[in-house]
Amino acid sequence: MKKIAIPMALCALALDASAQSSVTLYGVLDTTVQRASQGSASITRVYGTGGNQYSRLGIRGTEDLGGGLSAGFVLDAGLNVASGIGGAASTDNATAGTAGGLVFNRRASLSLISRQWGEVRVGRGFVPSYWNLIVFDPFGTAGAGGIINTAQSALTQVATVQTAVRASNSVGYFLPQLNGVYGELMKAVNNAPSTSTTHDNGNYQGIRLGYARDTLNVAVASGRTALANGAVSASNVGASYVIGPVTASALYFVDRKNAVAGPNRSNGWMLGAQVKVATGYIPVSLSKISDNSASGRSAQQLAVGYVHELSKRTAVYGTYSQIRNRNGAALSGGGVTGVANATWTGMDFGIRHSF
Repeated sequence: MKKIAIPMALCALALDASAQSSVTLYGVLDTTVQRASQGSASITRVYGTGGNQYSRLGIRGTEDLGGGLSAGFVLDAGLNVASGIGGAASTDNATAGTAGGLVFNRRASLSLISRQWGEVRVGRGFVPSYWNLIVFDPFGTAGAGGIINTAQSALTQVATVQTAVRASNSVGYFLPQLNGVYGELMKAVNNAPSTSTTHDNGNYQGIRLGYARDTLNVAVASGRTALANGAVSASNVGASYVIGPVTASALYFVDRKNAVAGPNRSNGWMLGAQVKVATGYIPVSLSKISDNSASGRSAQQLAVGYVHELSKRTAVYGTYSQIRNRNGAALSGGGVTGVANATWTGMDFGIRHSF
């Protein structure tokens, strides 16, 4: 009887704890065979960071503190399924990290959440000025068709900062549910003392405000990163509207770098859609980016794909993307080095599983 009583007591304690808190292991494994070519170069590679969704492994947990208040955490690590290595993260928002072991480079945060007052979040995560690219891009920024091939390309200034996608050492505030209105504020620092000559290098501040109700979603965002050689700012506005099986979306984005000679500005747009079909969905997008160089460099990307859902958690997919460069632009969607005025072509064929 004593041997039975002890395990039963432990189970009771576990059940009592689980009633107040929860911890979940989750992830996405996505790998693709990609064929890319530009100019005289071509490559066929196995690409394990994700062609439909980004590969990741994460842990998230919440604890109900009572009175509409809860605590939560997220630890989210990017990984390459093809090689097994983890992603990279900048620790000071100014210098690049090195990929290698499993690190929680995608998100590492601790939150205090109130249903009435919103959420305060501390740690590392997406910057407000990147969220609109994720939400309104039919490809979710992943793979050969992702909007980052233009919106965060070599023609932009935002591509030169470590806070283009995420920021470390950040404090953020998220609005509670307000009849469809949502928003976020973030401040991130490089953790250098004031006596350092680069104490503000990599410091980021950003804001995002949106409205989502029924079939409409619209949001505007802006962010600024301080650098020793001139601050970089990036702003964008996006919208989507659901019409039957079609979710139509649009984006407009601009960025600039202060205190430097041109080219120091770029602007671009995207029109896209996701079309639901019986066995999955079809993403399609057209985007363009141009800068203020003397020649007026520009590039246009056309992408179309198909995601075939084998189950709620597993899908196979294919994507075709083409980037046309003009007036000296040399953008590449990956795999090969960009060549001025040459067209980049990429095709993804992959499989994605989530858990």
